[in-house]
Amino acid sequence: MDAIELLRWQTKKAWDWLETTIDDVTESQANWQPGGTANSIGANYAHMLITADAGFNTQLFGGMPIMATKFRGQVGLSEMPHAAGGWHDWSRLRVDWARLREYGQAVREDVEEQVDALTPEDLEQRVDMRAYDLGIWQGLDIIDLHGQHHMRIHGAEIACLKGLQGALGYQRVAVAPDGMSVRR
Repeated sequence: MDAIELLRWQTKKAWDWLETTIDDVTESQANWQPGGTANSIGANYAHMLITADAGFNTQLFGGMPIMATKFRGQVGLSEMPHAAGGWHDWSRLRVDWARLREYGQAVREDVEEQVDALTPEDLEQRVDMRAYDLGIWQGLDIIDLHGQHHMRIHGAEIACLKGLQGALGYQRVAVAPDGMSVRR
């Protein structure tokens, strides 16, 4: 297995794990506002999707995100958070969970297609993230964050938010070598 094959495998597994975490979330649970400064499940999920969409399509490959093309005005958010705003801007969001999940599936498919088509040059590409006070990244940084780590980081927040609402945070899924999964 080479580095790109590993990225493909890790990306698929991270998105699979996220799916098992959110597949039983209701619209009410998605819009529930926890106390303090935490964001809702819907806001966390929207943040992951929008940043993955923009990270791959705009920052890494210089195109338009699917939220501005195929899903223009139809991602399921009450408003669009300002790109330069802070994390607290996401707390105001209300989501149409079914619509957001449709957009989420499209982002996942898009990310996986782009990871499947990666070249070694894509991994080394310079990505200017200074607009976000993040300096200069490499393509690998975008792929690593939006292909995998964001799913795990914010997916864990979602699991916690489900637990605070009395639901099972995440499903324990055993995956056999043949790819078959069994929920436990």
